[in-house]
Amino acid sequence: MRTEQILTMFDYHYGMFEQVWQCVLDLTSAQFVAETDYSLGSVRNQLVHCLSVDNRWLARIQGQAPPPGLQESDYPDAQSLRGDWETISERVLRYVRGLTPADLDESVALHFPDRGGARHNTRWQILLHVVNHGTDHRAQILARLHELGAPTLEQDLILHLWATED
Repeated sequence: MRTEQILTMFDYHYGMFEQVWQCVLDLTSAQFVAETDYSLGSVRNQLVHCLSVDNRWLARIQGQAPPPGLQESDYPDAQSLRGDWETISERVLRYVRGLTPADLDESVALHFPDRGGARHNTRWQILLHVVNHGTDHRAQILARLHELGAPTLEQDLILHLWATED
């Protein structure tokens, strides 16, 4: 896996989330936390989950114990989450931008007691998982935004690539 490919995927990952954030910021605080019975529930819960997962995977691929998951109740409105979103996403991007091809190909030891115990994946596989996971949850967030009457957008990778062409 080439570093440019991973960087492209993370530019897409956080670029699309930035566009989703522009839609989310149109919500009232009540809409932001409004529960639904699908997946993780509210727009807030989805965003907190995505940020928490990115943060925990970053720790794992750096050989650290993952920090505790972020708690939805700490974020009563979109603005309260936005600062942590920017801090953690910038930390992830800074890390990804510093990777070499050898780093990407390195095997990372993982331990998931509830998912079969010890696992090993290359760093590039884990990073692609993070991007794919984000795409899944953005789709869920976009559907919920539509239900709430907020603006939405298309999140296709090719559209992102076309929009960012030099």
